[in-house]
Amino acid sequence: MAERGSQTEAITHLGIIVDDLKSAAAEWEERYGMKVVDELDVEVEGVRSLFLSPGYKRDEGFCIELVEPKDKSDMGNAVAKRLADSGEGVFHIALRMDDAMAAEPRLRELGATVYAAPSAGLGEPGRTLVHPKSANGVLLELF
Repeated sequence: MAERGSQTEAITHLGIIVDDLKSAAAEWEERYGMKVVDELDVEVEGVRSLFLSPGYKRDEGFCIELVEPKDKSDMGNAVAKRLADSGEGVFHIALRMDDAMAAEPRLRELGATVYAAPSAGLGEPGRTLVHPKSANGVLLELF
């Protein structure tokens, strides 16, 4: 992608879908020494999430994001559907780019299935999502 005008700056976090946010966070804290460093209620996606790290702030290094759908019975919600179909597990990888919105048309030209998405409340103006079929089975969140 760099030759096409959009450079990846960092892998910011790995999103994991969980059935019970508080229970999963407790396991990551107890077993692996991680600490909750941020919480989000992403209304536009119908999810709640917690960011965990070894101790630094979310914007200072790589984090694990635990994601729980607000309504697990809503099969119109991609996260709830994925949880129902496949159970807990890795859902997305988030990449910070110099211009994520400009990446959308370029990725589309290269044959990727991409979507513009509204901000998830992380301070970005918007995001580009790359469908898992275009990224070896993992959703990419570019912001």
